[in-house]
Amino acid sequence: MIQWQSLARVSRACGRVLSDLIAPDSCAACDAPIAAGDIFCAPCGSCPAAPTGVGATFASVGGSYVPPLSTAIRRFKFSRRADLARPLARLLPWPFLDDGCAMAQRVVVPVPLHYARLVERGFNPAGLLGRALAQRVGAAFSPELLQRQRATAQQSRLPARERRANVAQAFRASDAARGRQVVLVDDVVTTGSTLEACRRALYAAGVEHVTVLALAAAPAP
Repeated sequence: MIQWQSLARVSRACGRVLSDLIAPDSCAACDAPIAAGDIFCAPCGSCPAAPTGVGATFASVGGSYVPPLSTAIRRFKFSRRADLARPLARLLPWPFLDDGCAMAQRVVVPVPLHYARLVERGFNPAGLLGRALAQRVGAAFSPELLQRQRATAQQSRLPARERRANVAQAFRASDAARGRQVVLVDDVVTTGSTLEACRRALYAAGVEHVTVLALAAAPAP
């Protein structure tokens, strides 16, 4: 008997092959043709190294929020380029050496958007990145374990001193998260206020451990 899980893996693999045939690799920052496996073209440059500021100490990050990575992220988030999630997710670090037991308890959870913001944008960038990461490493993906229970002002539009208060009590974690090891995923970390609020909610629900990953961190001022 063919197991459904095996069939699902074959289906996903076929889907990736078909996607590559229909949409060849292109630079995430400018859409120029690139070699298979690359993310940015030579004129745009390579992914900038992760900074040593607040964001980099709070989370494991893929690089600094400067071009070409910042350009790609803005296209991804604000130009409705959901197709960039898969190549950009390859920049997310996976700082674990997993055995079967550890992987069974580990679950990827994205920072959630409020429903109104989700409707406005059409997708959750952290959710698409988290799903692509989970597929890459073979981990469970459970966005339902963390919800944003109230709408907040956009963090990027607030001064640093107001960001912590803006997201206080904004998140709620499901009781189903109890005892799990959560890998919390976001696109960009600056002060870490949003991620800290998410961590507090997850630990309050009984999560065993939270590891924070982000695609980029803002360089220190």
